[in-house]
Amino acid sequence: MTKPSGRTRAAAPTKRNKRRGFMLAAAIAAVSLVGAVAAGAAVAVPAPPAPQPVRTIQVDVIGDSLSTGFKTPGNTWVGQAQQLVAGMGLKAQITNASENGAGYVQTGENGNVFLNLVNRIVNDKSQVVLVFGSDNDAGQPGVAAAVQKTLDRIRVLSPHATLIVVGPTSESNDTNGQLSGIRAALAQAAGAHGARYVDPITLKWFQGDESKYLADDLEHPNTAGEQYLANHMTAILAPVIKAEALQQVKPPTWSGWRRTAAILRVVHLR
Repeated sequence: MTKPSGRTRAAAPTKRNKRRGFMLAAAIAAVSLVGAVAAGAAVAVPAPPAPQPVRTIQVDVIGDSLSTGFKTPGNTWVGQAQQLVAGMGLKAQITNASENGAGYVQTGENGNVFLNLVNRIVNDKSQVVLVFGSDNDAGQPGVAAAVQKTLDRIRVLSPHATLIVVGPTSESNDTNGQLSGIRAALAQAAGAHGARYVDPITLKWFQGDESKYLADDLEHPNTAGEQYLANHMTAILAPVIKAEALQQVKPPTWSGWRRTAAILRVVHLR
């Protein structure tokens, strides 16, 4: 039988003791920092992390001949809206996938309906999607179903994109009601898909004195009309682009910077 040793074994440090040790070390560091500031020593305060740069907002436009420069080759409201947005200091890339004669049901000159044009350009990087038109669908059966299918597809391809639905235009306020069915279908589908609906007929685009912005066919914009449309569309798009850009700006993640700066400011004032 062995005799017990005269020495006692030191107890292992507990979690509580470790925590007290950490707190003591932190307190000593804080006192040293305060002492340095009080003594007038220069203490470097780290700069806050810079916010991440804002990426270019991707905007897709689907439309008919009102968006292709049908009467103004090479000059479209889409291109002018791109310049207006840039002039506001907003970063956006507006892609135009419009086709002469196209609509939700009516095929265009290249055999496409709006759904085909959506499939061509909308993707998971699209942040704003604007669909404009169309009076080409006047008198066509199945418009409501085609509108629903088109907007459904946009939501599948880009679930989080801001969706804007702009109805057809009319210089006569649609007095004969040819566009009333299309407008009703667009308003209903837009609401069901969480989209903003804009009705140019209610807003009197190209009506009255503003019919001077139409070409001699009283349907398509002339040169001044392209700028007129660009102004209207930019007023719709710019706030959305700005909102998308603000969502991308993340605040600095270094919360300790603010706390350290506040402590030093208080101590220095004393």
